[in-house]
Amino acid sequence: MDTCRIWDINQKTFYLRNNQLVAGYLQGSNTKLEEKLDVVPIEPHTVFLGIHGGKLCLSCVKSGDETRLQLEAVNITDLSKSKDQDKRFTFILSDSGPTTRFESAACPGWFLCTALEADRPVSFTNTPEEARTVTKFYFQKD
Repeated sequence: MDTCRIWDINQKTFYLRNNQLVAGYLQGSNTKLEEKLDVVPIEPHTVFLGIHGGKLCLSCVKSGDETRLQLEAVNITDLSKSKDQDKRFTFILSDSGPTTRFESAACPGWFLCTALEADRPVSFTNTPEEARTVTKFYFQKD
């Protein structure tokens, strides 16, 4: 398992607020709130993502017309690429120069995104080119 820093192209980092992953500008003593991603590579360009030492995993959940990001209390090392029920935890990475996009394997065409405004929840979009959301992230090993 690798630990990685992630921030969007507008320099917003991830942090937890009320058990929800949000993206914002952390400064001064608040920089310690930054959540680093725990990453388990499955195969080339496919990963599981978690936080808190891999104890909370990012998943893509579809409910009716809504697709949303959920943090689930699952140990990242217990997930398996061969289990269908673990597909919601699987992200496909697509690199474009220095940035990376994270597409849900369970919901093809839905990408991890942040809002243009700070301190808004990290979510998913199926219109990655739309100007209202940011789907390109800088992603580096810590």
